[in-house]
Amino acid sequence: MSSVPPPPPGPARCGMTTFLTAIEAAKLRVISRQVPAALRHSLSCEIAAGHGGNHIAFAAAADGGELWWWLCWETQTREVRRIDPCDGRRLDDQYMDDCLLPAGHPGPHSFDLHRG
Repeated sequence: MSSVPPPPPGPARCGMTTFLTAIEAAKLRVISRQVPAALRHSLSCEIAAGHGGNHIAFAAAADGGELWWWLCWETQTREVRRIDPCDGRRLDDQYMDDCLLPAGHPGPHSFDLHRG
């Protein structure tokens, strides 16, 4: 019986981490009408390693999951922004997969990334 090695993983996620500030957490609490789970955990950048520009991490959803809020940060700047999800889809797999990154993200879609 021969064993076929698994395909090499795709590119890794950036993985840079941060925590919400008290002001960011308060804004998300008002926007989402709930205490965001992100308050209790670090947020990790979800786009591909080696990207330029802001780090981006999902922070909260509002209005029944219709509005997605992201923390975008660099060394000196931070901003909570509402960004629609990417419309990328993997159609050639056994199961259709949606990209769970924000629209306009740099690099590969979420379904092509792995945790580094």
